[in-house]
Amino acid sequence: MVFYLSGVDILSSDKLGRLGVSKTGCKQRDSFVFESCKELSIPVVVSMGGGYSPHIADIIDAHANTFREAKRIFE
Repeated sequence: MVFYLSGVDILSSDKLGRLGVSKTGCKQRDSFVFESCKELSIPVVVSMGGGYSPHIADIIDAHANTFREAKRIFE
């Protein structure tokens, strides 16, 4: 079983993470994790984490994208 902490403190707008990843990059990361788990038939548990952007909409959108990707891949 994979416990995936899908933190969005990697976003370029995040004041603490400093990794500079775009929302698209965040979504690609999620796709990679979910597709890998599906391909290997490994159950995955997802938990949201991080998100210190002054733009709350960026945090919400990035977290929502995680679950959109999960739905797309596992549905």
